[in-house]
Amino acid sequence: MPCVLVAGELNADLVMTGLPSLPILGREMIGTGFRMTLGSSSAITAVRLATLGLAVDFVGWVGDDEMGRYVIQQLEAFGVGVQHIRTIAGSATGVTLVLTYPRDRAMLTYPGVMADFNGQGINHDLLSAYTHLHVGSFFLQSGLQAQLPNIFRLAHKGGLTTSLDSGWDPTEQWQTNPYLQPTLAGTDWFFPNESEATALTDGVWNPVKLSEQVGGKLVIKRGADGATAVYPPTRELVNCPALPVEVVDTTGAGDAFNAGYLYATLTGRADPLPFAIACGAQAVTQVGGTTNAPTAAELNEFIGAYQYPESKE
Repeated sequence: MPCVLVAGELNADLVMTGLPSLPILGREMIGTGFRMTLGSSSAITAVRLATLGLAVDFVGWVGDDEMGRYVIQQLEAFGVGVQHIRTIAGSATGVTLVLTYPRDRAMLTYPGVMADFNGQGINHDLLSAYTHLHVGSFFLQSGLQAQLPNIFRLAHKGGLTTSLDSGWDPTEQWQTNPYLQPTLAGTDWFFPNESEATALTDGVWNPVKLSEQVGGKLVIKRGADGATAVYPPTRELVNCPALPVEVVDTTGAGDAFNAGYLYATLTGRADPLPFAIACGAQAVTQVGGTTNAPTAAELNEFIGAYQYPESKE
């Protein structure tokens, strides 16, 4: 059975739903729902992989505070190994305020110690216990970026496959970030969403051009439009439609998609793209990225409720 190491940022999400519009300065608005959930792209992917049935451990940092203890407790509750997570004294755990709407969400993040995590401890001995390494939120992890090209090379040398989720770049440097292209060259599966993929090609939708920078496969999450993959060496585009579910909250849907694609690929399923889309679709029917995360059997039942068109894989 594949064993996955997820390296990355850790924070809690404070999610508000049912808002009538984006906030307006000087005015107060009322939401209809609120909850605190486990946040961070990397952590949500780790949880979703674990609930699907893979062995998953996490490496990262939290602050010595209530938020950090909550994050570790949540990971443990979902079956994610936390033995490689360090608690940093005198530091604060990150937090994201999520304002969610029917088709998208707005996020405000205080990075805390996630910005300081530099990959310390990710070495040959640690990687030797795993078959795959996943990293989320590349652009939020300013302390890790410079180390990632070497970490991915080390992973490949040890026989691991690698995957990366870019997340949104709050500095909007995108391709001018000096560590992105060296990291992409060592990435087996790259998972941006449509907005991120477009920003990475100078604001023009050009998946083939972006795929040329990726060492392996480019898989783009497109929300209500499903997903698009570009596979080497032919650079052929493969499109797969979304499932027609009722959207409650889009928080963590892309991370659930990542987990679905990795689970399907690492376990040898023939349908990674439809399976990944179904994982993302199930996620948007819940509030929070990890709420009611399904097992593989439950996800298969969820898929069975729809007439899913076949995609060319």
